[in-house]
Amino acid sequence: MLSRGFIVALVCAGQSATLCAFSLLTYNVSGNGTTDWSTNSTQVQAIGREMIHLHPDIITFQEIPFTNSYQMPNFVKAYLPSYFLATNSGTDGFLRSVIASRFPIVRSQKWLDGVSLIPFGYTNSPSTFTRDLFEAEISVPEYPEHVHVFTTHLKAQSDSTSASRRAAEASAISNFFATVFLPTNGSRPYMLTGDLNEDVNRPPSSTRHPIERLVNANTGLHLTTPVNPVTKDDRTISIRATLDARFDYILPGDLLFSNITASEIFRTDLLSPVPPPLQQLDDKTASDHLPVLMTFRDPYAPPFALTSVFVTNGVVALSWEAADGWAYDVEGSSDLSVWTKHATNLIATATNIGWSANANEPVQFFRIFRAP
Repeated sequence: MLSRGFIVALVCAGQSATLCAFSLLTYNVSGNGTTDWSTNSTQVQAIGREMIHLHPDIITFQEIPFTNSYQMPNFVKAYLPSYFLATNSGTDGFLRSVIASRFPIVRSQKWLDGVSLIPFGYTNSPSTFTRDLFEAEISVPEYPEHVHVFTTHLKAQSDSTSASRRAAEASAISNFFATVFLPTNGSRPYMLTGDLNEDVNRPPSSTRHPIERLVNANTGLHLTTPVNPVTKDDRTISIRATLDARFDYILPGDLLFSNITASEIFRTDLLSPVPPPLQQLDDKTASDHLPVLMTFRDPYAPPFALTSVFVTNGVVALSWEAADGWAYDVEGSSDLSVWTKHATNLIATATNIGWSANANEPVQFFRIFRAP
């Protein structure tokens, strides 16, 4: 609080949060064996209510039932209107991955669908990748480079054969990043998400360390450990039985890893009160997995921090970090509900910019936006 009750808040640069940050959610929605994936399904409705509440910018779904994936446009229409959709992933004949995005998906492609795992040390039959590695190239507003979002669903079960196949799949993905993706796209923001079917912190005795095969200097991928904000627990499965393992991951590349602003494992059963339209047990109705959410700031944005605030003789003066040639707006309010433009299109000519004006209200709030 400053003299005479003036408060200054510096908000995220840009006209909307999407211009300075984006959120991503990864979710295994337990569609295996499901015959009804319409919006009449109680399971699909529970997933939809979670999407309405969380409203992530990008979503990677695993375990969409293959024979019902044609219904995903209806899901988007009902719960994520105007979102773009990529459904052309590979499949094992039962399940597939789907990516939804608030921002345009300029390209989507399946990789490693049905490729041989023999070069990666798995020779049992069938010696092929169980599902695939699915990619969506996404145009995030004001990013000079597209964001590449990958998702996968590795081989399940903890028997020795399944563990070996899962590790070989992880090695195939690691090799893809090192030899195919990074040589031409290494400067771009990218991440791998999905159900990796093994807990890096509580591995089975059969483990062949698939997570470690993915997270290394050759792939540029980083391990992150989101937790539920109430329990501080990193486990994601099974919310329908015993929550005893972590299978669901978001592994960002260098650029996004250094710009994580928040993350969590989301549960509805711990919310009190439960905000509408959610229902208390939507997490259990929706899936045996819990969704994992992460938010990234714009890695290309220049520094944006308040450097000084002065109130002298009824005049308030603000200065903040800026980028040469960028434009900024200043708004003011006395109650945080109604905001008035005080200045528009202030052009920075150096790495710092200032603004001052008479402060006529006994209590006043200010916020600064980077103009589009």
